[in-house]
Amino acid sequence: MKALLSTRILRGVWLLAGWSAFAVQADLGPALSGLTAQADNATTVFWSPAGITRLDQQELLVGATLAVTESKFEVDESNRSGGSADNDTSLLAIPSFYYAHPINDKWSAGAALTVPSGFGNTYGKSWSGRYLSEESDLAFVALSGTLGYRFNDHWSIGGGPIVLYTDSTSKARVNNLVGPDGKIELEEDGFGLGWQLGLMYEFSESARIGAVYRAEIDPDLSGNPKLNNLDPLLEAGLNALGLLDEDIDVDFKVPEQVQLGYYQDLTKDWSFTLDAMWINMSQFGINHVSVDSASVSLDGSFKDTWLFSAGLRYQYRPDLAFSLGAAYATSPTSDGRRTIALPLDRVIAVGAGVQWQWKGFAIHHNLNYAYLGDGDLDQDGGLAGRIEGSFDTNYAVVLDTQIIKRF
Repeated sequence: MKALLSTRILRGVWLLAGWSAFAVQADLGPALSGLTAQADNATTVFWSPAGITRLDQQELLVGATLAVTESKFEVDESNRSGGSADNDTSLLAIPSFYYAHPINDKWSAGAALTVPSGFGNTYGKSWSGRYLSEESDLAFVALSGTLGYRFNDHWSIGGGPIVLYTDSTSKARVNNLVGPDGKIELEEDGFGLGWQLGLMYEFSESARIGAVYRAEIDPDLSGNPKLNNLDPLLEAGLNALGLLDEDIDVDFKVPEQVQLGYYQDLTKDWSFTLDAMWINMSQFGINHVSVDSASVSLDGSFKDTWLFSAGLRYQYRPDLAFSLGAAYATSPTSDGRRTIALPLDRVIAVGAGVQWQWKGFAIHHNLNYAYLGDGDLDQDGGLAGRIEGSFDTNYAVVLDTQIIKRF
């Protein structure tokens, strides 16, 4: 009975480890272009803190991201009834705020409230993998402060603390010994403290390179699982073990990241950006779970991830510009180690943007399409069953709007 409980609780906790290589919040150029070295508005406070020294006016940027995601997992083979997952269509509206303030010719400061990443899937209550996952949602909210310093015409440095709030909800069905399915739901949230540091070197007014390091963050997550509609034998066993009302503490890691980016003016009207990001996904996720006095260590089953993006911008006239972008992120796990709770795969994204001036405001719109991969997997969950299959639909459409006011 205790082994049965551990399998189910740990499977629920495992849903907490979701992470998207393609950031949900795209308050940058289309398809994450200009991530590190463009540094021409207040988003640099979070994404490239050394770039804050390039801004010569106070600036408030309010962003709104509208994301539509659609996915459907098709089961090719399973030893549980139910068939393929339900079609999952989600609509997300995500706000963000950035503020930059030049103090003098050398010093600048700023703050940002963003949702840098998130992950979620809803599969349904009766599909073949319901004992592995019915629904999972994970979101990160970051509050950051930045202080930047310009050494000279070429070198700048910037950085500061990051307070990261992590919120997670995980649901799965319980395969009762007698009667219809029960249900387990686990809500976890907590805070973690980290930091970031950025450098920027400006070759000239028309070319610059930037680098950013973000340290690993360990949010303190805990929560109490809710178990419903359990059959009497299973409920009695859990109660005898004293685990029905116990908090679950999770040692959870958000991985360190390194960014490198280049900006270049081609002509008076044309410019381009190149960016690369390394995410230390081999250190991501759950390394330790404790339930009362019992503890279990888990293998994250991830590998390091790379994100590459490129952007092209055309200044059509002083108050109107157009941009294009493309991005590619490698898969953080192999097909043989992918799980349905974390079906992360490669990401291919393209986007287009338009920027214009209106009554003292600068307004940016970016429309992005991201293909999130087929998530091919073959997972044997023991008592929870085995599923083999892939996503035949798995994409996101993201509309990002930024309104900038300079003072």
